[in-house]
Amino acid sequence: MGRPFTSRYPFLSALLLLWGALFVGACSWFAPKRPSRIDRHQFAFHVRNTIEEAGGSQVWVKIPAGTPFPPGRADAVTEVLALPATFDAVITAIRQAAGKDGAALTTREIRFPARGRGVEIRLLEQNQLLGRWRLHEVKRLYRAAIVIDDLGEDLEAARRLLHLPYPLTFSVLPYLRHSVETAEEAHQAGREVMLHLPMQPEPGTPVSPGQGEIKRGMRSEEVGRTLRADLAAVPYATGVNNHMGSRATADAALMTTVMEALEERRLYFVDSRTTAASVALEAARRARLPAFYRSVFLDDRESVAYSLGQLREFRRVVEEQGVAIAIGHPHATTLAALAQFLPELERDNIQLVPASELVHLPEVAHLSPPRRPEP
Repeated sequence: MGRPFTSRYPFLSALLLLWGALFVGACSWFAPKRPSRIDRHQFAFHVRNTIEEAGGSQVWVKIPAGTPFPPGRADAVTEVLALPATFDAVITAIRQAAGKDGAALTTREIRFPARGRGVEIRLLEQNQLLGRWRLHEVKRLYRAAIVIDDLGEDLEAARRLLHLPYPLTFSVLPYLRHSVETAEEAHQAGREVMLHLPMQPEPGTPVSPGQGEIKRGMRSEEVGRTLRADLAAVPYATGVNNHMGSRATADAALMTTVMEALEERRLYFVDSRTTAASVALEAARRARLPAFYRSVFLDDRESVAYSLGQLREFRRVVEEQGVAIAIGHPHATTLAALAQFLPELERDNIQLVPASELVHLPEVAHLSPPRRPEP
């Protein structure tokens, strides 16, 4: 039997192999390339960040508390509330983000009774749904912050608060048994931490504000040392509110010194308003410190019914002003009232935010607490 043709003519074998390789390469060169797969989860976060960057404080990506983001199903809708001034800019930003990532976009106009414009946006890759976003135009956004004071003594109470899936702000007293641990656990859980700064009350007050107190008559250096030590005792604190302090917060010179020290450390301030005579907020604003004031105390009485009534009053203030801060304490009755009421805030389109976010909103600069009644 004779040898194969390619064995007798080796140069032809090499030529055929070369031609085959060139043919395969040419086919792969001219064949359409399948675009890389878009990671749906990463893409959802990209779209969310794009919306928030485009809208700033005039937009709210509404993710219900305790629910994962992105949603588990691609056809689940993520609601977005936007003021008229930023509505079109948000749509443009989503369109640009989709194009940058190689996604397609379709829009469908929606009409809401007695409301502004609405658009549903569907994002796709090769006709496969990546996500649905529903943009609502609203005349006003409502935002609220709830600060829980006096933390640091009862670690279990703090942990029960951490189980509530809402961005409550944890205000921790310095030098208590669990001050450091409370601040660390709150920070690790993504909650905001404040220093609950002890301040001098009126003479004759039966309860002491505790170690690290800011008092009338302190020199600037002493205020600075005290504040520095108090902050070291509450790690991760990004802001301050006063613990007690009816006497201290009525002293204009002392408050000026305190606010200048806070401004140097780039902290914010919430006036707990333990007295109507407080000048702390005015001093903070003169020092160009992000600052606001407490409108409602939630638990002057330890009763679920009482705290629910105060939360309803808090909602009324938010709906009237657009923004407000409430202060409560880690009582079992307060926790029960919060667990019952906070879903109502969400359903009423009131966004609960950390105190630091609220004090930076532009509208807070135009609001002040009620004036002290004339004697």
